[in-house]
Amino acid sequence: MNLIRKIARGNVGALEQLYERYKTGVYRLALSLTGDPYLAEDITQDTFLRIQENASSYRPGGGEAAWILTIARNLTYDCLRRRRREICSDDAAREYGGLAAGAFSSFAASGGEAAAGNLYFLDLISGLSLEEKELVCLRILGGLPWREIGRITCQSGEACRKRYERILKRLREQFTGQ
Repeated sequence: MNLIRKIARGNVGALEQLYERYKTGVYRLALSLTGDPYLAEDITQDTFLRIQENASSYRPGGGEAAWILTIARNLTYDCLRRRRREICSDDAAREYGGLAAGAFSSFAASGGEAAAGNLYFLDLISGLSLEEKELVCLRILGGLPWREIGRITCQSGEACRKRYERILKRLREQFTGQ
């Protein structure tokens, strides 16, 4: 039986299994979109709470990973919209940027190679738009097939693939100077 169906029936063990299976992908998606490791942790926890609350609304056939990452994506965007409203001036925006940079430093210092890899990845995609970051993260971090990414982003899988290839080409040119 599907883990999400078990969760809908109140099986806490199934929720723990699902969490272990998807926590890293959810966290990386949230981190790549927010740039804040602490906020990404909160979003990860909120994602699994939301899964528990809404497990009965899951419809098999759409892809478990796509459903979970869609929840994480929506929660991340909600959080970013709230944050945007909180930042009222350029000074506040600069201060927020400094706080995020400080959080990255402490995160990298405590997280070893995995944290450094996350930071390199975040730096690599920092110049992308939010939609481009999302597409790259769903493919690289989520490991989702194009069809699933298309469902999440409300585009065709083929359109996602072509856009992804253009993004990678642009990143290669940017970092190789060609």
